[in-house]
Amino acid sequence: MKKKVYYERDIHTGTSIGLEYEKYLYQSQSKYQNIEIIYSGKYGNAMYLDGCFMLSERNQDYYHVECISLIPSSAKNILIIGGGDYAIASKLAKQRGIKSIQIVEIDIEVINLSKKYFPKHFKLSEKNASKISLTVQDGMRFIRKNTEKFDCIIIDSTDPIDNSKVLISKSFLRGCFKALRYGGLIIQQSGSPIKDTNHIINPLMKKYECIGFKKINLHPFPMPLYPTGTWSFLSAKRA
Repeated sequence: MKKKVYYERDIHTGTSIGLEYEKYLYQSQSKYQNIEIIYSGKYGNAMYLDGCFMLSERNQDYYHVECISLIPSSAKNILIIGGGDYAIASKLAKQRGIKSIQIVEIDIEVINLSKKYFPKHFKLSEKNASKISLTVQDGMRFIRKNTEKFDCIIIDSTDPIDNSKVLISKSFLRGCFKALRYGGLIIQQSGSPIKDTNHIINPLMKKYECIGFKKINLHPFPMPLYPTGTWSFLSAKRA
C-alpha cells in the first residue's frame, strides 16, 4: 500500500518536506488563507496554512518552548499578534506571574478549527482562562488604535507574505515600540536563518535599530517540519 505524504514545497531552496499521514481530515478556504488538517500517527493532528506547516498535537513543541523561554520572568501583561491556536497563550496562562494575555488573531476560522482539532490548548482552569482575552482583528489595525502598554509583544504570525507582510513594516513595528513599556521586549517569528537571512532577518534587524530598539538578538532553534529544519525568533528591547 502506497503511503500518503503531505509535501510542503519551499521555493527559495527548491526542496520539499514531507509528512506521512493516515487521514486527510479537513480543508477550507477562509477569507485569508487555505486551511488544511491532516492526521499523522507520529504527530497527531497537524494544521497547514496555505500549504505551510503550522502546528501539530505531538512532537513539535520546539517553537512554543523557544518563544516562552525568551519572555522575561518579570513580564505580566503580554500581547500576542497571531497565535489563534492558543498554543503559546495556554502555556503562558499557567504561569503564576502572568496577569493578562491579549491575543489578536485575524482569522476566526483558525481559532474555531484549533478548538476542534487541537483542544488541549483550550482546556484551562477558569482562573487561567480568565487571563486570556481575544480580539479578532488585523494586527496592524489593533496596533494603530491601541492605548495599552505591554511588557512583552509576541509576533506569532505566518511568513511575511500577503496579509502578514504588514507585520514586518516599519509602521507596524513603530506601533509595537510605542505599545511596549520601557524595558519591554518584542519577540518576532523571523523565518529560517538558513534561507531567510537576507530578505527577512537582516531587514527586520535594521528596522528595529532604526526605530530605537536595543539588544537585538537572533535565536535559532530546531523545527524538523519547517523548511530547512531550523527556524528563528528575533528579540529586541525598548530601552
